[in-house]
Amino acid sequence: MTRFESAESASFSTRLRLRNGDTDQFRHVNNAAIATCFEEARMAIFQQADLAPCMAGKTVVVAHLAIDFLSEVFYPGEIEVRTTPVAARNTSFELMQGLYMGDTLCARAKAICVLMDAAQARPTPLPDAFRDRLTLRPCA
Repeated sequence: MTRFESAESASFSTRLRLRNGDTDQFRHVNNAAIATCFEEARMAIFQQADLAPCMAGKTVVVAHLAIDFLSEVFYPGEIEVRTTPVAARNTSFELMQGLYMGDTLCARAKAICVLMDAAQARPTPLPDAFRDRLTLRPCA
């Protein structure tokens, strides 16, 4: 998996508050919850107002997900998920994500996503506006 380098290389940034229910008795956030944090950050991108016209009648599914767990994450706290699109194909695109607690990279993920026509439940080509939005968005 490609190394997730820095905040400056991220196209999107999502802050999430950790939940007590995602922890064990030692306040360690479990790996399933980490996967959910990556999912929430991906979905936050597609729910942005300027992507709404591109997403009408469409949905995104994850065809492949790989996660490297690098450091423990502890409750309470807030994490930041930085997401960068790294490839776009006809109907699919690849995202790299880094989950940070403070300055520490705690996990990184690679997701291959497919844009689907919601009514037909079939892959659909990425609209140019969708492709442009994914590749040109600077991190706020």
